[in-house]
Amino acid sequence: MKIGVVGVGSMGQNHARVLDDLGVLCGVADTDTIVAKKVGERFGVPWYSDTSELLKQDPDGITIATPASTHLEVADKVIDAGINVLVEKPIAQSREDAKHIVEAAQKKGVVLAVGMIERYNPVVSTAKTLLKEGNVGDVISISSRRVSSFPSRVSDMGVIYDLAIHDIDVMRYLLDQRVVKVYTMGGTSQDDNGFEDHANIMLRFQKGVTGVLEVNWLTPHKVRTLSITCSNDYIEVDYITQSLVVTSSQLIEYDVSNLFDIPLEHNIRKFSVKRQEPLKREMLDFMKAIAGKKEPLITGDDGMESMRVAEAAYLSLKEGREIRL
Repeated sequence: MKIGVVGVGSMGQNHARVLDDLGVLCGVADTDTIVAKKVGERFGVPWYSDTSELLKQDPDGITIATPASTHLEVADKVIDAGINVLVEKPIAQSREDAKHIVEAAQKKGVVLAVGMIERYNPVVSTAKTLLKEGNVGDVISISSRRVSSFPSRVSDMGVIYDLAIHDIDVMRYLLDQRVVKVYTMGGTSQDDNGFEDHANIMLRFQKGVTGVLEVNWLTPHKVRTLSITCSNDYIEVDYITQSLVVTSSQLIEYDVSNLFDIPLEHNIRKFSVKRQEPLKREMLDFMKAIAGKKEPLITGDDGMESMRVAEAAYLSLKEGREIRL
């Protein structure tokens, strides 16, 4: 199998590294000739400043890690050549562009995957299994925190499209429900790139579950966590350490005159999850989808739906009102 990478900035270089490790990297392309040459020579593969030249290699697949503003143009070119494609998140700059990419891929009969990397984190798979088994009870609410300092790699979007879209996708995946209402508060505290650098988003899912997302580029410490409140248990996920803890407690008889020392019996279960690089799992899934001509874990429709919610969150921030979907 041969897979090429278009766009070898920060994320694209990681695509190239993983694909090289898997033995399938066939070339890279970037409009910045110096960067393309550097990455191509590092991995010992052909490099180009023109995507069309990379496509002449007739690769089995292409991953696109260019700025979101170029996703439509590049994806169109790849799909028109009849080549399977994985597009980094967000799939496009707008829902309309996302729809165009999805329909073009369907018409050409090529695999279209979207690079929502967190869904490939093994702790998400474990959480999904726990929810499906049902022992933790019904989900009441789900909340996420994705905060850190400003990443210099980002120049064309704010925290909603760069960060929150990950948690929108994960929540949709875990709950298997559509979002019906969105409300956002946030803004710009530092003029790093002119986009919003902090946001707190509330989602209402179709079956009544509430989702709360906190994202920012203002915290001098990187946090990537997810918490799920269920009727029987409380699930805590840490994406960075790839750890998952399930907790429940029971109140036993206590002295009503001493509310300081209320006795609780805790049941804490720590799940051992084999550490794996989510990006590698993502690329392997893309390769399996190509080989079997089947849908990847994250389809174009998934990317379009997450874009729909992210757009609503951004609109809510700008207009200061609840958006119904």
